[in-house]
Amino acid sequence: MTHYRADERRGLHGFPEPQHASSTPAHAVQLLRQALHGRGVATLDGDVMRTAGGHYVLSLAPGLLIWSVPKMFRWFNSGRMVLHPSADPTGAADLLVGLFERQPWLRYRREYLEALMEPTEASPI
Repeated sequence: MTHYRADERRGLHGFPEPQHASSTPAHAVQLLRQALHGRGVATLDGDVMRTAGGHYVLSLAPGLLIWSVPKMFRWFNSGRMVLHPSADPTGAADLLVGLFERQPWLRYRREYLEALMEPTEASPI
């Protein structure tokens, strides 16, 4: 395993070790949700689940789960696990929005969920 530090040594999985890491996986997933919202991807509290092991999972679209584990976000893309430091939620949001742009079926699934979130008007009947 490779590590980056302030003295130019490497951090976990070759990523720079963050100066101000998120204190918990729960806090990291909240920061990710805020970053996604800033990029136009809305999430609900119900999209976040806590596992028995204390990790948090954000269900961004059917078939796309983002795990928030200590110091990392992880998700699968084309059968490969993607790891991204949780201290960079904006970077993770950029990667996930890019994934939506490259794989329209994910975007359509998320748009369907977002449509369910919008309040519907009452029927005049």
